[in-house]
Amino acid sequence: MQEGLIRSDIELRTPVAIAVGAGFKREIASLTGMQNFLKEWPTASRSESHATALRACEAARAGEIDLEKARQAFLVFARKARIEWTGADPVAVLRAAKIRRNRARASRAQRGAQH
Repeated sequence: MQEGLIRSDIELRTPVAIAVGAGFKREIASLTGMQNFLKEWPTASRSESHATALRACEAARAGEIDLEKARQAFLVFARKARIEWTGADPVAVLRAAKIRRNRARASRAQRGAQH
């Protein structure tokens, strides 16, 4: 890559899927998409992984690093922010967790009643 050359938008080979809301997936398919998402992220929720991902995107746009490195930095941010799309339906996951908690409570209550 040529250093110092600012490039226009670049499409990702593999889009990044993130969870936005209960059960909704958003695919980010370009460098500009990643940068815009990071810039729109709430200031109060920004972390070091957010700053690293934003710097990586800027470096990729300037041709200083490979686009895949910026994508990986964005994925680390998404994982740490707990917005990485896992493919699991969040509603089903929460429902299953509630069922497990209720069963555990019932089991504890039953053991307590036997003593």
